[in-house]
Formats: sequence, C-alpha cells, structure tokens
Amino acid sequence: MTDYSAGKSKPGLLLRVAHWAAMLWIQVGIALAAFAVLSFAAGTIVKTVRDLRRRRIPDQTRAYPDSASWVPAYFQAMNSVRMRWYPYVYWKTAPMRSPYLNIDPHSNRVNWNAPHPHNDGKPLLRVFVMGGSTTWGAGARDDYTIPSLLAKDLAGNPLYDVEVRNYGQMGWVTSQELIYLYELLRRGERPDLVIFYDGINDTFLGYQDGIAGLTQNEFLRAQEFGILASSSGRKRLYATALRTFLMNTGMADLIKLLYGRDEATTERTEIGPIASIAYLAPPSDFEGAGAIQQDIVNIYLFNNQMVRAMGDRFGFRSLFYWQPVIFSKHPLTAYEQSFVGARSRREFFDATYQRIAAVAPSNGVNDISGILNGGGKTYFVDPWHITEAGNAVVAQRMASDAAPLLAAAARDRRLEGRHVPQRNVGSEN
Repeated sequence: MTDYSAGKSKPGLLLRVAHWAAMLWIQVGIALAAFAVLSFAAGTIVKTVRDLRRRRIPDQTRAYPDSASWVPAYFQAMNSVRMRWYPYVYWKTAPMRSPYLNIDPHSNRVNWNAPHPHNDGKPLLRVFVMGGSTTWGAGARDDYTIPSLLAKDLAGNPLYDVEVRNYGQMGWVTSQELIYLYELLRRGERPDLVIFYDGINDTFLGYQDGIAGLTQNEFLRAQEFGILASSSGRKRLYATALRTFLMNTGMADLIKLLYGRDEATTERTEIGPIASIAYLAPPSDFEGAGAIQQDIVNIYLFNNQMVRAMGDRFGFRSLFYWQPVIFSKHPLTAYEQSFVGARSRREFFDATYQRIAAVAPSNGVNDISGILNGGGKTYFVDPWHITEAGNAVVAQRMASDAAPLLAAAARDRRLEGRHVPQRNVGSEN
C-alpha cells in the first residue's frame, strides 16, 4: 500500500501560504488606498484653511501702483529662481533669463551701469555692493535694484566713471558676504568701494536658530552631512526620505494644523538653540534672547572690522548700512500691517535693532532702519523686501555717502597715474 499523504502535504502548505500572502497583500492594499483617500481629504482641508489665511494677506502686487503692469510677470519669474551649490558660501542663484529678472552665468544679478568710454580720461572706479535678497533685488526689476539705482545716481560724474556690481545673494548673512569678498580679492578683483547692506538676515536667523552667526537652515546641513559618504549614511537617506514623505502627507499636515504646529502659524515662544545644532552654540546663547541679540551685534561688528582690515591691505574704502525692516517703519500702511506677523519675532527684532542703534555711531555703521518712516507710503512688499520706490530712497542715501569716498579714490588714482583698472582673468562681470 502506497502512502500519498507526504506528497499531498507540500502542495497544501504552499496553497495556504499563498492564500495568506494574497490576503495580506489585499489588506495592505486596502489600508494604503484608505490612507491615500484620507490623506487626500485631509490635504484638501488643510489647503482650504491655508487659502483662507492667505486671503487675509493682500497679494504682493498690491504693494505697487496699478500702473506697474510688469509686476505679475516679474513675480512669475521670481517663482522660477533656483539656487545652485557654491563653495564656502553654500549657494548662489542659478543663471536665468526673463524680461525683468536676469542672473548672469556667474550667478550674479544683472546690474545697470552707464557705458564707460575708456578714452574719456576719467578713472573707472568699481563699487561692490554686498548683502542678502534685499540687495539682490527681490521685488525689483534688474534696473531698479539698490545697486542699479546707486549706479544711476553716481553716473555722469565729471571726475570719474563708476561700475557698480551687485553681489547680493538670497538669504546671505554678513559672514557669507565677508567670505565671498575674500574670494573676489583672492582672484585679483580690486574694488575702490565696498558697500554692505545688512541686518534682516543676521537678526532673523538668530531668532530662527536660537544661535547667532549661522547661515540659513544650518540645521538641515547638520542632518545632511555625510549622508552619501557611506552605506550607513545612505540608509539614513532612505529613512529620512520615508520620514519626510510621511511628514508631508495630507494627514500629517492636518495633525500639525490641529495642534497649531503648521508652517502658517509657527511662532517661537521661547528663543533658544534648535536641538539638532545646539552643540554649535557658545554657552552665552543659553542665557536667553538678550544674549543671542548681543551676539548678533557683536558678530556683525566683528565682520565689519575684518572688512576694514582687508580694505587697509587691498586699498578700498567701505560703507556699512543697517537696513529697515517692517518692524522699524512707522507708520505702517494698511497693506503693510497685514503681514507684521508673530509677536515674538517683532519683539526680537525690536530689541536687536535697539542694540545696534546704541553702538552704530561709534562703530562706523549707518543705521538707516528708519529711513522709510513718514509719508504714509507703502514701501514693503512683505516683512523684509521693499519696492523699487523704497530702493530709490536707500540708493540715494548710499550715493550721497559714497560720493566723497569715490572722489577721494579718483584723486588717489590720478596721483598714482592709474586711470582704468585692468580687466582681471576670471572676473565675474
């Protein structure tokens, strides 16, 4: 008699395994489908709430007169601005072309300059303007950024010709600007005057990070460091990608919205170092917001000293401006009042700006934070950036301060017998 039970047991086991695998697959599929539907519904709710919030904030085009027909096309181009990696300073804007916003192959904003005939007998003086997005010109056409308007105000001088270069970059702080100026000098570039226009980014990042002197989103770079350098790093990359995906689903957004932690309502109630980069903070930064604010001022003044030292060594003069921000303008128009934002942020800026105001005169800093006060005009496009009309006010002040320094530089050139600076190999313009 032959026993077939052993032969039949194996196919039976395989069938049961296949059955349970199919059931599990179906259950997982149903769960994923349900999650996708719920996440989509949650995302729709969050989008609706955020759209309602945005309607309370007037569109940026309302900061400009109705006759400014270029504004919609300009902001469409602004939405296309991208960053690319750049050594030592982390990033610069990627080259692009559009009717009103252009970035050259060296990642610098295109700047207006008067033609400079080389046989007119006048020395050609170079002015470098350093800063963040306000210098770069967020909210303004190429020919109406602060550096472009400065070039217009300085044009036509009988003693000298001027070439102004816009070296502002989105999100830069003064430490990045100092490093980039070093890079330019190392390449052989020789300015006659360097203008720094700062304040907002240095202050905001102290507020955001709870540590003074860092660059934008430094906590992200701490997370990203070495992530592709090893197999363990790549595993972290996959885990980070999965976590990022899950934390940005509609369901996660709804949970953050319900707990008041969505991006639209974030306000720091306690100013201190972000946990992931707390190791970067000196002990003084743990003493409260006042210590961070003082560090912001100290680092800014130290960077100014470094610029002056380089100027002494390489023969250029310098000017420093502490810029206006929405919190320093009085009175605000109805449009400007709509985006003043978080109270803790306003208090942090007010305190930092007061500290700067107290030391600016004795440290050669031009505190122009109140330059847009009075008159009842709308100058701010958002809490940080100003209109072309605001740029004109700032540029006129810079031009009046720069004129005697440039006249002295032109006189030095004539005494030295140098009229036109040599074009350097590797020049960025």
